[in-house]
Parts: sequence; structure tokens; C-alpha cells
Amino acid sequence: MPDIHSDDSASVSHASSSIVLRAIIESLADGIVIVDDGGSVRFVNPAAARLFNRTPQDLVGTILGTPLVAGETTEMEIVQRGGGDIVYAELRVVTIRWEGKLAQLVSLRDVTDRKYAEERTRQLSHEREARLQAEAASRTKSDFLAIMSHELRTPLNAILGYSELIELGMSGDITSPVREQITRIRTSARHLLSLVNDILDLAKVEAGRLDVGSAPASVSEAITSALVLIQPQASAKNLQIVVKPGADRLPPYIGDAERARQILVNLLANAVKCTEPGGTITIEGELITSVPSGAHLVARRAHICFSVSDTGIGIPSEKLAAIFQPFVQADSGPKRTQEGSGLGLTIGQRLARAMGGDLAVESEVGKGSTFRLWLPADAPIGVHVADGPAPADVSDANGHPDDEATASAARPPDMRGLAAVADAVLADLPRLVATIVARIRSDSAMRAASGLRTSQVADHLSILLANIANALKVIEDAVGEPSPLLADAVEIQRLVSERHGAQRGRLGWTEACMRREFMIIREELEQVVRRAVPPDAPLAPADAVTAANRFVDQAEYISVRKLENERV
Repeated sequence: MPDIHSDDSASVSHASSSIVLRAIIESLADGIVIVDDGGSVRFVNPAAARLFNRTPQDLVGTILGTPLVAGETTEMEIVQRGGGDIVYAELRVVTIRWEGKLAQLVSLRDVTDRKYAEERTRQLSHEREARLQAEAASRTKSDFLAIMSHELRTPLNAILGYSELIELGMSGDITSPVREQITRIRTSARHLLSLVNDILDLAKVEAGRLDVGSAPASVSEAITSALVLIQPQASAKNLQIVVKPGADRLPPYIGDAERARQILVNLLANAVKCTEPGGTITIEGELITSVPSGAHLVARRAHICFSVSDTGIGIPSEKLAAIFQPFVQADSGPKRTQEGSGLGLTIGQRLARAMGGDLAVESEVGKGSTFRLWLPADAPIGVHVADGPAPADVSDANGHPDDEATASAARPPDMRGLAAVADAVLADLPRLVATIVARIRSDSAMRAASGLRTSQVADHLSILLANIANALKVIEDAVGEPSPLLADAVEIQRLVSERHGAQRGRLGWTEACMRREFMIIREELEQVVRRAVPPDAPLAPADAVTAANRFVDQAEYISVRKLENERV
């Protein structure tokens, strides 16, 4: 006879165990769902209900909807009711007896944070790989451009050299039509060579191989040396260039003097191109102690601001940001009127930022443009303009500005006496060249010159110094007016300086040797100039030296640039 009391005891024990198990499950931090053999949810603890963003009563009786295999671990994606947020849960399944029947206990652990972290790690890995690939492609492109630019310069220089020899009559007499065609060939070759040099500079900047110096340099010298190159072009278009006074009283800027000059020359050249005949170009230097809006400058530091303004065609507002991108021009399309590669402003802005400054533009269509070049000033934030006479507030009898008097106050110094200086330089030319050659050979810092012949060391020096002397004569004769003879002198200087830099490059000179050579040239020429200033002339010796040094500085700039290009 069965023991009824023993069955009752087993039932009581089983019910007691279920109650204990339920209590344990409800207190767990992980979500627990009990699913019967038909896939229906029989029980949900509070943690699981929070994962689904529903109440346990809503979930009991529903189908879980995920295949369950005991002993395996998988993941499921849960779309929460209400907000539609997605959470990820890790599922672990075990078989148990629930309320006397076989069932499956599903453990749900929220792994949303881990899932997002893994996805972010994968995304960062993809981004890193893409960035490395892009950098490798950029380096390959820059190397290709540098190589091709160098290969293109060689035949272009040959074209220029032979066309100049033919024009000089080295191959026999030439007719006027042939001379005109040769001039066109030379002009086209120079234009193409300029584009190739721009591409090479851009390739160097992008590859991080374009070094810039960082030393104090004169603001007024930067402006003056840039004007030496641009004045002939401006005169040919009947443009007036106005230099606002005060630059000589500013503290120095910190940067690479040659690169700063390169940027200013490009800005002035663009202004000449975009300004109609009879217009005005204004250049100014000033000290600023606050960072203008939008400029990429170091806060709480003084900066020198070079401004180049024109009365030209202006730039549409929608193109202002794009003009600093490579190969972009404001005057674009098949009907554009200006030549150029669209690289000058790109290179200028990147050079400016490499020197700790920036380059920006403001413009209005039909009224002109103003480009501003900022470079760090060699002065603390509270500095004032160096002591010196302030520009006079000149007004007429009615209290209005007196334009004639203001122009007189800004007029350059009296240069009468430069012709006598030029004659003295020409008369002393053989001794001057011999002295320079002797100093170069004996200079311990210029070992590249020790084994050279005299003709190799003296190469181009006589022509260069004679051309500077002739240019000084033209300056006095022109009395501040545009002169085609001065344009010719600048052109001759450019040609001789390029040939000089190329020759030094072939001889294996470094940039340091080239700069040392021009330092010696500058020192010896200054002695001759100072001695040659007539005592009764209104010309001050310092002004005569400054005028001569403008041409020496420009010759150094062109020669060093050519040397760098030859050695790439």
C-alpha cells in the first residue's frame, strides 16, 4: 500500500525548492528568463524586464524568438519598447526543471558597452589603416611630383639658355620676326618653369621636407625687397604702388626672410594681375597684439601684419575659402583671364603657418582685395612701436587731410649722388672682385671653394656687381618715376643670379656656403659705397648702402632658390 504521507512530503519539498530558486533568480543582477519546451516565456526576473523595458507581466506568455541550445553562448539584439533603443545581451542557456517540468533557463547579461567599445576599436583600426594608406599615397604623390619637377626643369633650363644665346646673336644674325618668336619661346618657358617650381614647393610642403628658418628679420627690408621685383610689372600696367610709412619703426618679425619675401612677392604679383591699369596697390606693415577672428595664430603673442590691398576686381565671397586650396583660382573656368597654376596662395598660407603665422583674405567684388600675412613679432605682447618721429597728422586749412603734404612726408629719401657711387663701384670693380674671391678662398667655412680655379670662384660676380651699379644710376635718373631701364636691370639680375646659383650647385656648394658668399659680397660692396658717397650730396651713406643691398638681397634670394632646385 503506497505511503501517501511520503508523496505529500516530496511535493512540499519540491514546492519549497521552487520558492527558494525563484527568490534567488529575482535577486540576480543578470537577467533571467525561463522558457518552456514550446518557446513561451514562463518567468522573467526584474533585471531581464529592465533589458526589454517592459514589465514581467507583459513578457510572460510571449515567445522569446531566439533559438536556444543548452550549453551554448550566443548574443541577441534587443529593441526596447518605447524609445526604440537597442541593447545587446549575451545569452547562456541551461536546462532545468521548473515547476515540475523541463525548461530552459536563459541568462541575459547586458554587453552593450562592451559591444560599442569593440565597434569603436574596429572603427579606429579602420580609420588608422585608411590614414596610413592616405599618407603613403600622399608621400608617393609628393615624391613623384618632386622627381618629375626636377626632370622637367632640366630641359626647360636648356630651352631658356639656348633661346637667350640665339637672341644674343651667338649663332649668327637674326631678323626681327625671329627675335619676336624667340622672345615668345623664352616667355613661355619661364612661365612653365615657374609652374614647375610651384609644384615642387607644394610637394616639399606636403612631404614635410620644406624647411623654414626662424630668426629676427626686418619688416621694412621684407617690403622693400619684394617691391624690387614687382615694381617693373606694376609700371608696365601703369599701377601706383603706395607704401605706408612706419614699417622701419616696427620690431622685427620672427621667420624665414626668404620665404616671407616669397609670400609678399606672390601677393603683390597677384595684385598686379588683378588690378586694372591706373589702379592702386597699397602695402603696409603694422604691429598687432590681439588675434584676429579666424586667424590661426598663437594667442597672447604680438604679431607683425603685412597687408597688401588692391583696387582690383575682387573675389566672390563663395570663393574666398577655396582660393587657398591647391590648383584653385578665383578667376576660373574656360574664360579666365589670368594665368597661373593656383598654387601661390596655397604655398604661401602653408609657409606662413609653418613659420607660426597665417595668411588670410578679405575681398569685395568690384572694390578690391586685402591679403594679410601675419608672422610672430620679436617683441613681448605689450610692446610699442620703437621710438621715433610719428607720422605727422597733416591737414589743410579746413582741417581735412592734406594729400600733397602727406605724400611729401612719405616720399623716399633724396637719392642724388647714387650715380657717383655707381661710377666708383664700376671703377673699383676689378679690385672688388679680387678681394671677394680672396676672402671666399681663405674662409674656413667655405671649404668647397678651396680647390677651385679663380675663374670658377669669380663666376658671374663682375656681371652681378656691374649690373647693381648700373641699377643705382637708373634709380637716381628716374627720380622715383617708373623706368623701363630699371625693369631691364632687374631682369638681368634675375638671369645672372639664376646662372650663379646653378653654377654653385654644380660645384657642390651648400646653402650655408652660398649665404656666406653673399655676406662677403655685401660687406665689401658696403665699404666701397660708403666711401663713394659725395660729401656735398644730399644722399646719406646709409641710404646708399640700403639701395645697393636691396639688389644684393634679391640676388641672394634667387641664387639660393636656384641652388636648392639644382640639388633636389
